[in-house]
Amino acid sequence: MKSSRYSAAALAATLKCCVAALIVCILLIGLMRARRSAAEQRNELAAQHIQIARAHLDRANERRALVEQYLGPYNRLVQEGSMQRFDRAAAADWFEAAVRGPVGRAVDGYVIGKDAPYAGDENAGLTAFRITSHPLEFTAMVEDEDEFAAVMKAIETRLPGTTAEEACSLTHDRGSGSNEPLAVRCKVIWYEFAPNDTALSANALGTPP
Repeated sequence: MKSSRYSAAALAATLKCCVAALIVCILLIGLMRARRSAAEQRNELAAQHIQIARAHLDRANERRALVEQYLGPYNRLVQEGSMQRFDRAAAADWFEAAVRGPVGRAVDGYVIGKDAPYAGDENAGLTAFRITSHPLEFTAMVEDEDEFAAVMKAIETRLPGTTAEEACSLTHDRGSGSNEPLAVRCKVIWYEFAPNDTALSANALGTPP
């Protein structure tokens, strides 16, 4: 009978040990799973951070490429005065200074027309800036084509800003004789560049470059 009690006690102790070991194993497995889950979450967060960092780096590289591509032309626009607000009075002074000297005697008069938004194939992809054109139309009397070329050269080289000569015409009154001067009518266009969130005004105060 005594041996039977010892065997039952030993069996109960063994079962308790097994249950305790099983509980420990379950706890260890749960702890390991929790750690593995936490590690997987950390890895996922790290992967997301890496993707975000790569996206930021890609955008930074794109912006740097745009800066490298357009910084030179932008600086030239600034140096030429094209980024300044257009001013009619200043433009008149610029034009008179450009035709001052021998070529100035050929110019009869000029008038600055109404400004207008410029839209062309050249600025189709330009989204950060908008372009406004400001026309100045002048008339002149020149002796021949060489004097006309000298007038246009003076305007091209002396006039500040981004400009173009357009719609130029030379007429000669055939009935008046071959020695009569040529009548010139031509337009000079100023192109003004400004951010899209800036209001443009042809009468805004400004200073010539």
